[in-house]
Amino acid sequence: MDRFTAYRLTFSCQAVTPMELPRYKGSALRGAFFEALRRDFCLNKNVGSCLACPTAEVCPICKLVATVDRESPRGDEVPRPFVLEPMTSEAIRYEEGEAFSFGITLFGQALSLFPYTILAVQRMGESGLSKRAVAPGRFQLTEVWASNPLTEAKKRLYEHTNRLVSMPDVSITHQDVLRCAARLSPQQVQLDLLAPLRLVIDGKLVHELSFEALMRRLLRRLTDLDYHFCTEQLDTDFPGLLRDAAQVRVAGDRTQWLDLSSYSRRREARTPIGGLMGRITFEGDLGAFLPFLVWGQFTHVGKDTTRGNGWYQIIDSSS
Repeated sequence: MDRFTAYRLTFSCQAVTPMELPRYKGSALRGAFFEALRRDFCLNKNVGSCLACPTAEVCPICKLVATVDRESPRGDEVPRPFVLEPMTSEAIRYEEGEAFSFGITLFGQALSLFPYTILAVQRMGESGLSKRAVAPGRFQLTEVWASNPLTEAKKRLYEHTNRLVSMPDVSITHQDVLRCAARLSPQQVQLDLLAPLRLVIDGKLVHELSFEALMRRLLRRLTDLDYHFCTEQLDTDFPGLLRDAAQVRVAGDRTQWLDLSSYSRRREARTPIGGLMGRITFEGDLGAFLPFLVWGQFTHVGKDTTRGNGWYQIIDSSS
């Protein structure tokens, strides 16, 4: 993963009108983000699917939120090159003037789509998030920051008073990840699941998390992102790693299943997006897995990562 790179962006905002959102806000953010991109940049709004669109290879929507790669060995649709970090506050109402922030992380070559990302967030603010007459949820984008939590490097990319935008040059690299992993315990790791973790193994939902199930999906995700957006084939012994992962035990499990669903206006149907939340501790021979676990904090893992799901943080026991 030597070439794998992530660009973590934080969007600081201020409510212009009252805003009502659900307790878990990832679906609302993702839906507004997609609609803003489609409204402003889609060239063929009457086409039913991006797969049928003749401009798919050059369309920023297809490249960002409805990825299409007709030459992909895994099929036409490939993972999206971004994840959301929604607001973690459980507040469901924001009053006029109240500040809030959320994150979007871009991977590898998706950095070229940063201008569309910032324009889409501005349009989200103009249109509103909550879609309700009593609280339309309009907001102003006040600042955008790029940051690397592993090195504490930060750079402001945008400030609304001058409206000049800089391209992100603060990135998270594999070398940063290796240095972070070297500081972690190779015998024990604790994960804080900040958003629902929804894993499907052999067609079945995982309600009791094992280390092997987590690594099976995390290694697949990192492999796909690395291949499609960093033009790099992850070269590692996957069967051997998964055999070793099966020997890592759960030392403490304070997770619980949270049932959630998301409504799609386009399909006029609800989709289940719930998963596990809480804290879980693994013990065993973890050294080989630590770099992947550090990366997973930024790539997320499992279903619905573009809604913010599968987001976790490693709890540093030394702090």
